[in-house]
Amino acid sequence: MTTMTDAPSQPAQLNGGLSKRILRLFSAQVEDWYEECRRLSRWEDQHLLDQPAPERSAEHTRLLDELERVGHWLSSVTREPGFPDHASAELVAMTLQDLRDARALWHGNMRPEGRREILRTIFNEP
Repeated sequence: MTTMTDAPSQPAQLNGGLSKRILRLFSAQVEDWYEECRRLSRWEDQHLLDQPAPERSAEHTRLLDELERVGHWLSSVTREPGFPDHASAELVAMTLQDLRDARALWHGNMRPEGRREILRTIFNEP
């Protein structure tokens, strides 16, 4: 097994290979986080559309908190100067905004009529 203290047999092997691997793994993590955020939307449809119970609302808040926390970690990387993966950076920024919007929609001071109107617009319901 090679350790970090072993000298590479070819210094040229380090030329860009590490950053490409890290970016590939980071992109996969962004996609995993994004998919969890999409699952939250489906969860909202199942548990919050029709008069959510207080415990479901509290659970939703906890889910949002965790997703936003991880999103901020990802965002801190994507906002670094010279970060090369613009698609991941845009996905993180867009998804964080979606999470903020979800929090405002479900936990803000919006009246139920306004919430129903937004949901009707989003889902193209009559």
